[in-house]
Amino acid sequence: MPKQNPNLLLVEGKDEQYTLPFLMDEYVVWGDKKEDRVVEIKEHDGLENLLRPGVIEAESKTPGLRSFGVIIDANDEFDSRWSRVRERCRRVAVGFPDDLPTGGVIHVTPDGLRIGVWVMPDNRSRGMLETFLSLLLIPERLPLWSFARESCDRASGIAGSYTAAHRDKAHVHTYLAWVEPPGLSLPYSILRRAFDARLPLAENFARWFMALYQIAPRTTPLP
Repeated sequence: MPKQNPNLLLVEGKDEQYTLPFLMDEYVVWGDKKEDRVVEIKEHDGLENLLRPGVIEAESKTPGLRSFGVIIDANDEFDSRWSRVRERCRRVAVGFPDDLPTGGVIHVTPDGLRIGVWVMPDNRSRGMLETFLSLLLIPERLPLWSFARESCDRASGIAGSYTAAHRDKAHVHTYLAWVEPPGLSLPYSILRRAFDARLPLAENFARWFMALYQIAPRTTPLP
């Protein structure tokens, strides 16, 4: 039987499950084989499943668990979503904080379990994983990004186009359809430098991630 990973991360969907390892591989040695990965990431097919009563409680009781994190999207409901995930975490962690710092929450229970929360994109703003990625654009890509957004906004009034809630997704995937090579998936967009995983927001996220799971950086510590 494979050894249980002591580090666990709960996310809403497969985009986060497969994209975050590419992002964090810029900072830590992630590990290619499942048994070597520094963190096990579990997706739950949406926020409602992730925050369903009993899910976080059960995951927190995984034998040998040392640290676990929860990442959710703010979407257009930052306050209510933070409130919901906070209440679920309080069921397993007495004294879980009221406020969400810009650097994410890391809370240690009396028995040593480390619990962290990050609300995409930046623990303050509306948005989602795609919003987070859109903030990682290098200056040379900005003209293409602006054109992709303009094209999406023009298409939004056409019958059958995307909803307002999916605006950021539409912008990012349109942009990726035009970046060389065209049609990159979200994970490979990091690998192929469509986004810059070394910009300040990504570094802030990486600091939270490495501190939560107590992982050494790939080279030298971040400043």
